[in-house]
Amino acid sequence: MRLFIAIPLPKDVQRTVFSVQEELRKNATAGRFVPEGNHHITVRFIGESDALADIADAMHESVKDAKPFLLRLGDIGHFTHGGARTSYLTVSGALDEFYRIHQTLESALLDRGFVRGRGKPEPHITLARAVEHPDDLKLYVPSDAFWARSIVLYESQNVRGRMVYTPVHTETF
Repeated sequence: MRLFIAIPLPKDVQRTVFSVQEELRKNATAGRFVPEGNHHITVRFIGESDALADIADAMHESVKDAKPFLLRLGDIGHFTHGGARTSYLTVSGALDEFYRIHQTLESALLDRGFVRGRGKPEPHITLARAVEHPDDLKLYVPSDAFWARSIVLYESQNVRGRMVYTPVHTETF
């Protein structure tokens, strides 16, 4: 199973993100856009694993002292990897709690034999990969605020050319 752990977005925020993504699509000449409903904030990419019980235990450990925290949509940004641009929305707010959960989760996963992750994550919501748009593109992004109240383990599958994210386990805080 190909797995990752993420903070899910409330339905109203998903609609806002998809609306911004559609504006990006109108200004882009190419790209693979995230399917509607798949937007999230990745906490930790796991990769291929069947160790669901270990991952669930690590998730539980990472949020046992966590409190809900407020996040807010930010500006559009992008990074380049291997020559291809990935466009995303920044996320701001109570990021200290996000980083604490990530650090605790990372440590709990290491204790259970998982390899170290890619380092400190930069919380963002991916809109499109291999996207081509003007470098100076400015889009209006409503500064919607929302409460992070859980982390979810998702299985990622390619079903007929479309990525489908299925919730496997949830830890609420």
